[in-house]
Amino acid sequence: MSKKLFGVIIGLTVIVVSISVVLFLKKNVVSFDDFFVPQNSCTPYNLFVTKGDDDFSVKIVWETEGKCLGFVQYGVNRNSLDKVGIDTVYGYRNQRHEVVLEKLLTKERYYFLINSDNVGFGNNGRALEFILENL
Repeated sequence: MSKKLFGVIIGLTVIVVSISVVLFLKKNVVSFDDFFVPQNSCTPYNLFVTKGDDDFSVKIVWETEGKCLGFVQYGVNRNSLDKVGIDTVYGYRNQRHEVVLEKLLTKERYYFLINSDNVGFGNNGRALEFILENL
């Protein structure tokens, strides 16, 4: 084997190993199936919808990896979320978010989207829903 061919093989090996190490150590890699697309640090997870401390209220809690602005858009019509609930517990930008929706009707179906850094999150683009008496 010639020295030139040996040098090319060694060079390619070093490049491939270097790229592999960088990708292996890189944070925010979701999985190999996602072709190394980084996860949005403001994507909500650990979402909980529970009865609030006061009558006729609901508490919506979620987390994000990054410090994000979070609020809830909600309403009784899936296509018109005309009310907004803001996070008054954890403040402007945080990794933990809590919104309390008050003065709700017990048997009414409510629809909501989590808004995290100006992106609405639901179930495949559709608003999530709850009925207070079912919580």
